[in-house]
Amino acid sequence: MPDDLQQEPPLLTDYPPPKRKGWWKLFPFLVIAVLVGVVFFISQYEPVANRQYYPQCGFKKATGYDCPGCGGLRATHAMTKGNIAGAFRFHPGFVLSLPIIGYLIVLWIREWRRKGEMPVPLTQPKCNRPLVWIAMLFISFGIVRNIPVKPFSWLATPPIEVKNSDLNKTSLQQ
Repeated sequence: MPDDLQQEPPLLTDYPPPKRKGWWKLFPFLVIAVLVGVVFFISQYEPVANRQYYPQCGFKKATGYDCPGCGGLRATHAMTKGNIAGAFRFHPGFVLSLPIIGYLIVLWIREWRRKGEMPVPLTQPKCNRPLVWIAMLFISFGIVRNIPVKPFSWLATPPIEVKNSDLNKTSLQQ
């Protein structure tokens, strides 16, 4: 056989990845700005007293059970006010996932500085494992918090307590 018929096909991995242009370089900063704005909004408007600003949980409305995210807004509000114990009471899974999210952010920033371009989430094995941990934490927490037995029922979202001063404010505004 001639030598030109036995040549190996070219490797596809030799080509450099396409460079992203324009707005993509600003995307991480836009995401951070939106997240800071959302957290600031939650810190200013308490989720229980200002229900008109926040969506109600469709899962809880339909089934009567807490979803894995129920209590997350109240936990975020408590965290912005420095009440970590209150945030843990509203949503322990959210508070426990914050160090993992911080670890992921450090990994992404380190990779960004090393390569000079923003890494794509879910494409790095180092980042997938913590995301799986967070998913497992939230799913197991969502199941366990709905077991109506005493040690597990302590994880349920606390009932909404509306203060009399909040009722007076809403009745005066109407």
